[in-house]
Amino acid sequence: MSFKVQEAYNNQYIECDATDFIIRNERDILDLVSASSEYGIPNILIYEANFSPEFFDLKTTLAGALFQKFANYHLRGAAVISLGNITSQRFKELILESNKGNLFRFFEDKTAAEKWLAQG
Repeated sequence: MSFKVQEAYNNQYIECDATDFIIRNERDILDLVSASSEYGIPNILIYEANFSPEFFDLKTTLAGALFQKFANYHLRGAAVISLGNITSQRFKELILESNKGNLFRFFEDKTAAEKWLAQG
């Protein structure tokens, strides 16, 4: 199973399996949207291992596609990543901008991500 329903801080969210699900293209993003619809849960937790290397290359537009789908379908996403692994200055700028909003944020630890999702 690629997705599990989890609960933290009195809030349910969909957790992507870090070993079974990788976002490689828009079809994979639509799988997230479908899981959200199937479970009726708009909050999604994604791990660094769920992102293909192409996600972090803004030229591929994969990150933009994810943000657009989350906006269109009123989803909230939290990514747990090691910020030290991000080498692209442009992607670091995207993280800073994204973390100012309420749609999708990046965190270094799962607890912080869960707390933010619970604030929904």
